[in-house]
Amino acid sequence: MTPKRDRIITAAIALFAEKGFRNTSTAEIASQAGVAQGTLFYHFKNKEGILTEVLRELLDATRQGYDRIDSRRLSGYACVERLLRSEQTLVEREQLRVRVLIRDMTDEVLVPGTCGHGLIRDFLGYKISLLIRFLQQGMADGSVRPLDAEKTAWFIDAAFYGILRIRLLKDLPIPPLAEHAIDLCLSALRPPCAPPPAS
Repeated sequence: MTPKRDRIITAAIALFAEKGFRNTSTAEIASQAGVAQGTLFYHFKNKEGILTEVLRELLDATRQGYDRIDSRRLSGYACVERLLRSEQTLVEREQLRVRVLIRDMTDEVLVPGTCGHGLIRDFLGYKISLLIRFLQQGMADGSVRPLDAEKTAWFIDAAFYGILRIRLLKDLPIPPLAEHAIDLCLSALRPPCAPPPAS
């Protein structure tokens, strides 16, 4: 990413977080980024293009974290744990960007045919397939109890997305839930009476 492009994205996210997406103009973004408005339009077609690029970057970073999981050396259970912790680490590091995306890009990612919808669809397909593979690997190596791998993969994803929305969007005194959710999911995967597998 070029320095100017990076500055535009950083300025846009800060303004979207402070003022909201609809109340932020491209002129304000350009001014805060220290670039001409024409430079902004050289890099991005519009404000939606900035959000789409942020989404793409976050999804790519999440995939890179998943790809570092060495499933040949770990149990299926440990692979699921690594996936959940990898995603949680990225969300914690990129809270502001994630919050803005969840709040301001909801309509875009729900409309089939849009770029945002395509990015989310492709990412979810990748993530669910990976979770299914890890769960099946765990059932084969004995680290995960017998269960419906596809339904469990979708449940895990939905549970973490729900926690993410509550944590980042609700103005409530909510305790940190991610670690608790990881522990609950992992304990539900273990075979009965089995000690926690080594990660």
